[in-house]
Parts: sequence; C-alpha cells; structure tokens
Amino acid sequence: MLGRTHCTGGPLATIAKNRSGTWKAVIRKNGWPTTVKTFRIKRDAEDWARTVEDEMVRGAFIQRATADRMTLEIAMKRYLADVVPTKRPTSQVTDKKRSKSLVTHLGKYSLASLTPEIIANFRDMRLAGEDRKDAEGSPNRV
Repeated sequence: MLGRTHCTGGPLATIAKNRSGTWKAVIRKNGWPTTVKTFRIKRDAEDWARTVEDEMVRGAFIQRATADRMTLEIAMKRYLADVVPTKRPTSQVTDKKRSKSLVTHLGKYSLASLTPEIIANFRDMRLAGEDRKDAEGSPNRV
C-alpha cells in the first residue's frame, strides 16, 4: 500500500505499509540524503514526513538517526580507543580521568537527547563537588 504526500513545491515522501504492519516513511530530495523512519501508526509517519519535508525546504533539517542510536558512553569509548592513543601520555591520562565522570553521569543519554539543561546540570553538580562526595556527603578521597 503506497501513499504519497508532499509539501508545497517541496520533496516527495512515500508512505508504505510493511509486512509487519508498521508504516515506513521515505523522503527523497535532491541535495539531501534519503531519510527513512518506521512508525506503528500511519498518521505518525505522515506527520513526521511533513515535518521533515518542511525542515528540508527551510534548510533546517538535521539527520538525527545516528545521534538517536549512539549514547555518550559509546561515543566516549570510541574517542578513548581511536583518538586518545594518538595524544601525549599526560594528555591520555587526563582524558581518561575526565571521561569517567562524563560516562558515569551522562553515559546513558543518546547524543540527540543531550540538551543544554542536562549539560548545565552536570556542570553545576561538578562545580559544587557533588560528584566527589560519598553517600554521607563527605568528600571522597579517591
């Protein structure tokens, strides 16, 4: 079952029902990578396609699929494995030490879900020293 929807003068989206009963929206537009997302409800697929098409027309579209799937912890592990070994030994130690706090407090967030508020809360907690206190509130001596 194919249905087509489009924004005024913009790209064209194809909405198709999969064998599993889900709906797949595919958007193809010159100058943009093919963008695909699957939904349980056809209306959701149509709404998403309309929104993405509008963002493409305005030049505001950002492809988030990779950032939605990758957590900060995964990104940090890649950084530590690929980039840190190319640095000087003292920089390697510093990067590894700093990454522990990031992964502990922000590691489960997807890159797409990290907001300025989340980052600011993490910064404020670090500045207050809360991440260096034990359960009783005394400073950790690690």
